[in-house]
Parts: sequence; structure tokens; C-alpha cells
Amino acid sequence: MSALRAITPREASIFACVTDALVAPEPVLPPVRETDAVLFFDDWLARSPVPNRIGLRALLYAFELSPLLTGGRTRLRRLDAAGRARWLHAIEHVRQPQVRLVCKLVKGAAQLAYYGDDGVLARCGYDADANLRRGRELRRAEGRP
Repeated sequence: MSALRAITPREASIFACVTDALVAPEPVLPPVRETDAVLFFDDWLARSPVPNRIGLRALLYAFELSPLLTGGRTRLRRLDAAGRARWLHAIEHVRQPQVRLVCKLVKGAAQLAYYGDDGVLARCGYDADANLRRGRELRRAEGRP
């Protein structure tokens, strides 16, 4: 992870863990560590305004510590897959709408980062090259530049 520009290796690890919990890709899709999800998130933050970057980085730490704050005995990255699933269910169903909204925000970022990976897209049946080829053929057939 030496190519990180906006997040630390620890934050990258937290994001990968959160993404793994939120997306739960295995066994059908590749694990988060085999995608460019973390690098995408880092690049996105590097291009974001400083206040947004600070806020999202702070949210990563909040997610990491949230199991401790909700009565758990360890932080998020130390939970096994079942523990992370329980954590996710609990955080998605808390009474405070602001917490649910923040969870949706982070979940959206995680999904965008994970499902934007070329390998994941291909495994889901999306062929960007074929779409580009069809678009170019259509433009040519219609006489558009």
C-alpha cells in the first residue's frame, strides 16, 4: 500500500475491513484485498476537499471502534466474519436515524469502491470494452462524431 496519498495504512486496513463487512463478496466475488477498492477510496479522498477527507477518515475510526461502543469486547478489525455481520446488522438497525444515515454513506462509498474494480465488474458480467465498442459503432452508424 505504498501508493496511498490521502489515508494511512491503518485507515486503509479499516476501510478494507468495513468494505468486506458491508459488501460481503466472498465466495462468489473476489475478496476486497484482491481489488483496487482501497486505492480507489484513497484516490477519491485525495481529490476531495480537505473537510470531506477529514470527515471520512474520522468515520473510519468511528466504525473501527463502534463495536466497543455498542457493548462488544473488541474493535471491528478483530471480529470474525460472523461478528462483523452481527455488528453490521446492529448498526443498520439502531434507533438514531443519523447513525443509520452515516452507515448508508459509508456503505455507498464501500460499494462504489468495490464494484468499480474492473475484475469485479467483469465477474458481474459487465464488459466495458464491449459497451465502448457498441457505442462507437452506434455513433458511426448515426453519423455522430
